Amino acid sequence: MTAEVAVMNRSAVALAADSAMTVTVGEAKKTYPTNKLFALTKHRPVGIMIYNNADFMDIPWETIVKMYRREIGSSGKATVQEYAEDFLGYVGNAAICSTEQCHRNILRIADDLFRRIAQDVHNLLSDPSADSNTDVPTVIRDVVNIHSAALINADRAPSMRNVNARSLVRAYQEHVDELIDGYFTDHVTDASLRQLFFDALEAALDSLRLSGDFSGLVFAGFGEDEIFPSLVEIMTDGAIGDVVKADIRTTYDLARTGTQTAIVPFAQSEMVERFMEGIDPDFLQYIEDYFTNLLTSAYQEILQPTASPQPLTDDQVSALHSLIATKVNQFRQDTDNLRRDGFVNPILGIVRHLPKEELASMAEALVSLTSLKRRVSLEEESVGGPVDVAVVSKGDGFIWIKRKHYFDPLLNRDYLSRQPYSHIPASGDEHGL
Repeated sequence: MTAEVAVMNRSAVALAADSAMTVTVGEAKKTYPTNKLFALTKHRPVGIMIYNNADFMDIPWETIVKMYRREIGSSGKATVQEYAEDFLGYVGNAAICSTEQCHRNILRIADDLFRRIAQDVHNLLSDPSADSNTDVPTVIRDVVNIHSAALINADRAPSMRNVNARSLVRAYQEHVDELIDGYFTDHVTDASLRQLFFDALEAALDSLRLSGDFSGLVFAGFGEDEIFPSLVEIMTDGAIGDVVKADIRTTYDLARTGTQTAIVPFAQSEMVERFMEGIDPDFLQYIEDYFTNLLTSAYQEILQPTASPQPLTDDQVSALHSLIATKVNQFRQDTDNLRRDGFVNPILGIVRHLPKEELASMAEALVSLTSLKRRVSLEEESVGGPVDVAVVSKGDGFIWIKRKHYFDPLLNRDYLSRQPYSHIPASGDEHGL
């Protein structure tokens, strides 16, 4: 996984990303350093961060970004969103999204879906409280229906409107059958149950919900017509058919009035949310659930004393649920106001006036905080390594504050000489690149 942060005010946007990349081979997991933060173009003030899957159609995003730099050259776009859309158009070309890779991508999405279904089925069947006489195909059918409903309820991805997912699934029927048999050997023999898997895959190709191997792209900086920085987050699940399945998830567009600052975490964001809001979001959800259960039990004891166990009428049950919902909503609003007024707004008020170097320090510190938490807890160390930091401003462009290298720049002066706007460092000069 990844921890990345963008800290924005009206003068600049600071971008910070960790370096950990976790690779799973069989049961083994290895973590290696990788690059996740790049200048989108050498000539314009726009940066890009990558999280989750470091590859797109089996090509490293780093390679694609550097290919795009040559493609765009010194030309600019009016807004950051136009840069993002142009980049998506570029990655959809035939050299990157070949027919073979599109074929493999559909099967990758199918494998991801069927693996999650198989895991849920296994968990249900291994539950000690489960009925030992449970019919396995029935459990499989129920789990597939649950996954299909969740995919359909997430709505259709706008980029998939002109793609016939059903015909694609039919075209790969033989390969999909092999995947089903691989995960559910001897249990999916009924034609109607097998059809449910095909329906679920069709929904997965169409749905806004993405597979576990999606890629997140964060574009931030200044378009030619933008006085203040903006940010666009896009998630993509690769090419399906002849289009790149992608969805714009987050946009920030700073202005003179209204939104003037933003602190935006990506991927593993829990420590940034704790810092900003004064409480862990999972803990807050636990408190809300506990409060709901507490009110329910308290009101039931009041309305239905144990001395006279008279069942509640339908009207009483309805009134009880309505009252509890009102109380919980009021609790949620009060806590939201407290977090906003007591924690979030004071921090944003300071960020509004931070100079560029302090924006960079804050972005780095928030990523490092997530890395530290992972290192000293029992959680997987999926965030770590050196933190790359850059600041993007209208006048100065994309400026590296901290940047790791897999080589010693002093031993590679020919590399430095090929880079625009760089000088060959003297001995001991660590900031020549």
